[in-house]
Amino acid sequence: MLKLKRKAIIISSVVAAFLLFSTLACVQQRSKGSGKNKSKQAVSSSEKQTSDSLLTANQKSGTDTLGTGEGRTSQPLTPADSLNKNISADSTAADTISNPDDLQNVVEYTSEDSTIMDAVLKQVHLYGNAEVNYGTINLKANYIRLNWVTNEVYAIGTYDSTSKKMVGDPIFQDGPETYNTKEIRYNFKSQKALIQGIVTQEGDGNIRGEKVKKDAEGNFYIRHSMYTTCNLTHPHYFINAPKIKMVNKKQVISGPFNLVISDVPLPIALPFGFFPFPKKKESGTSGIIFPTYGEEPNGRGFYLREGGYYFAISEYVNAIVTGQIYSTGSWGLGVASTYIRRYQYSGNFALRFNKNKPSDEVDRLLGRGVTNDFSVVWSHAPKPRGNSQFSANVNVSSNSYNQLQEFNTNRYISNVASSSVQYNRTFGQYARAAASLRVNQNFGQKATNADTARRVGGKTNVSTDFSFGINQIAPFALKGGRGKWYESFRLGLDFSGNYALTNSLTAIDTSFSRLGFQISNTVDTSRVGIAKVVPFNLNNLPDMLKDAQFTGRYSLPISLPNFKVLRFVNVTPSLSLQGEVFTKQYNYSVDSLTNRVRIDTLNQAGTEYSYNFGAGVNTRFYGTFFIGGKRLEAIRHTVIPSLSFTYTPDFTGDAFGFYQKVSVRNRKDEIQDYSLSRFRGIGTGVGNGRASSVISFSLNNSFEMKLKSKSDTAATQFEKISLLDNLSVGGSYNLLADSLNLSNITVNANARVGRNLNLNFNMNLDPYAYEANPRVLSNQVGTKVNRYAITQGQGLAKLQNLGFTLGTSFSPKGSDKTKTPPVNGADPNAEIKQEQREYIEQNPELYVDFNVPWNLSLNYNFGLSKPGLSKATLIQAVQATGDLSLSKNFKVSVSTGFDFTAFSPTITQLTLYRDLHCWDMSFSWTPFAGSAARVSNYNFTLKVKSALLQDLKVTRRRSFYDRSAY
Repeated sequence: MLKLKRKAIIISSVVAAFLLFSTLACVQQRSKGSGKNKSKQAVSSSEKQTSDSLLTANQKSGTDTLGTGEGRTSQPLTPADSLNKNISADSTAADTISNPDDLQNVVEYTSEDSTIMDAVLKQVHLYGNAEVNYGTINLKANYIRLNWVTNEVYAIGTYDSTSKKMVGDPIFQDGPETYNTKEIRYNFKSQKALIQGIVTQEGDGNIRGEKVKKDAEGNFYIRHSMYTTCNLTHPHYFINAPKIKMVNKKQVISGPFNLVISDVPLPIALPFGFFPFPKKKESGTSGIIFPTYGEEPNGRGFYLREGGYYFAISEYVNAIVTGQIYSTGSWGLGVASTYIRRYQYSGNFALRFNKNKPSDEVDRLLGRGVTNDFSVVWSHAPKPRGNSQFSANVNVSSNSYNQLQEFNTNRYISNVASSSVQYNRTFGQYARAAASLRVNQNFGQKATNADTARRVGGKTNVSTDFSFGINQIAPFALKGGRGKWYESFRLGLDFSGNYALTNSLTAIDTSFSRLGFQISNTVDTSRVGIAKVVPFNLNNLPDMLKDAQFTGRYSLPISLPNFKVLRFVNVTPSLSLQGEVFTKQYNYSVDSLTNRVRIDTLNQAGTEYSYNFGAGVNTRFYGTFFIGGKRLEAIRHTVIPSLSFTYTPDFTGDAFGFYQKVSVRNRKDEIQDYSLSRFRGIGTGVGNGRASSVISFSLNNSFEMKLKSKSDTAATQFEKISLLDNLSVGGSYNLLADSLNLSNITVNANARVGRNLNLNFNMNLDPYAYEANPRVLSNQVGTKVNRYAITQGQGLAKLQNLGFTLGTSFSPKGSDKTKTPPVNGADPNAEIKQEQREYIEQNPELYVDFNVPWNLSLNYNFGLSKPGLSKATLIQAVQATGDLSLSKNFKVSVSTGFDFTAFSPTITQLTLYRDLHCWDMSFSWTPFAGSAARVSNYNFTLKVKSALLQDLKVTRRRSFYDRSAY
């Protein structure tokens, strides 16, 4: 019996020792290795534990019962079996029944300082840069407590006695969203959280609050909150609200709130607020656009303008629908869209329509003065890709749209607009094709009626072009060639077509004095030589189609081998063949009784061609004038004379069929023969098809000086500076012309004086004399006669026009705006940054560059036009533009000028820009509007930078389109 008792005591002691050792091992485990070892375990329990006594005790005592300062530790969370805690796990068994209380992801945790496991309270305490990961959730803090009974995690920072502040505050990350907090308690199962002190970035803004509750749907309920787009710790401004709700990363809904600027609360409060968050990839959020309000005293009265709705269709395209309404009954609608396809294309489109009604009540009742304005703007910029390219730059508007609807001064004063849509494609190495649609507009001049002062006489030209071509090839050197002279022979093909439509209708001058004979077709002689401008609309489309013309052209570009004569003279032979395709022909018949010519139009296609050949000779020689001064060593004069000859045979013969000969009696009752074009009719600019032999000449000159280098250590001993880049004189002489053989003489010059002064000069001289028309009493041009001006005592030649421009610019060294930093290919945002640079280059007026300290540009323009014997017309003005950065964030820009002809200032603008960190301030003043119908104006704006709060601004303006102050 004693032996049995002894055995039982020994066995009981061994079992008790084993259980005690196992319990102690579960209470305290420590890894002595220096590496990082993450533990992964699912935790599930229905028991609750809400006491923070252990954390409080540890913080008060400041001691670690298991030691500190060792390497990073990592411990697994062992599952608790509520049914049988003593049954060991069977690694071969699989449990096919899942517990609904189990977590859906693995919990991973690490710490740098120490890890303490409390088996009694079922808690894990992590100290020192602790981190917990659960699915997409990441939590970092100086202290984290895990509780596998309640499935909760609690995190808080620790007090640093050295800096005397809390350090290691919790950073909670849920997917891509990050929240900076002071204290957080989060439940893994319910996905609810209780947070003390939160700061989170949402789009352009950030939200700060004292107490926050998070529900399972991702909504945040924040008390004592601040919403701002200022990223400073102490923001310049914020929206103060007692309660706000952040709805699942979509928007913020606020209760009563007011604006606080520089810690000064504004007395005006709103009952609620709504702030949407931009979607991913900046696709934006659909929402209402609030209109601007004011008064327009020049006719349309009070207004609500640019209000509407923004549609965030996708990350590639959006749309804005806006409208405006005025108290006099005028209204307008507009739609604008921006689209982008990465690596392929980007662009924007805008369509606007305005119906304007007069301010006068009588005119409104009678329906007078009602006008319709429209504008279509489309810009499409493709990325170079493949063998085809489509681009568009459309800016089409009605005649008075810019004058009545545009707020930008530059667009308001603009009198012309050009639009084009183009498509190009290459086929292999040699073939190419292109098509385009072009619209050119001239909005005319202001009417003399001071009440309206609207532009009249606007002209619109619409043309469509297409072309097909074969690049020049060398048929004798298709396999590379061996340097033979004939291998440089090249041949190509070009074909192009054009159809033009215009609202400027011009009648053909069919008078006897011009043609030498009379025609029997009825012609409105009142419109001879007068362009009739009709409104460009559907009602006038039949008349415009009558004047519309289709022209097709083809040519064979031929390059012949060139050679040298006497080693210094270059000889270049030339040969060309070109033709035109027409869709109609003309037939001429003579009535022998009335001696008149009848013109019939035949809808029959035909072609007319011509060819010419010739040669050109040019050389180059130099003249050097040695000065031998202190720095000036010499001046070199370069002369490039050139002479060319071109012969075109006569194509009026019957063998070609391009011209029809008619015989009519002239005033002397003599039979006279005329060659009339079957394809070109008898309109203005019709060629006669006769042979021509033209000699063209030009003389180009350039001057440069040779200076000694200032520094003895310079890489080169001398440097060259251009004095005159080019001075050229040119003209031509037709040996076979029956009169006026010599063409006008043109003189052109351009030079860069010093480093900053640019000079451009052009002049046109007519060598023939003019005779006055005694029937013209006012300012007349006269008639050019076949006698040289020098023989008639009218000087060597008559000046037709002269132009002179002089410009310079100044800026400090190292402030070249054209230089852009290189794009780093390793930067993940490199493509986005490049797209932003391209957008800024396309819209420079939307951005202010504070990096340039100052710059100044001066331009002087002089123009003189004097056709024939008429009086000279002068244009003379000076223009100055510049800006100055008064400080790092304060810039002043000025644009002004003076018109010496009108003896009045040109449009003058003074603009101040101030960067207030999260705010922008600008003040623009136009003291001289450049028109008696306008007055000086100003515009002051103080607004938040963020587009999210773009309506949070203060604006005071009197615009240039207003005729009186308010």
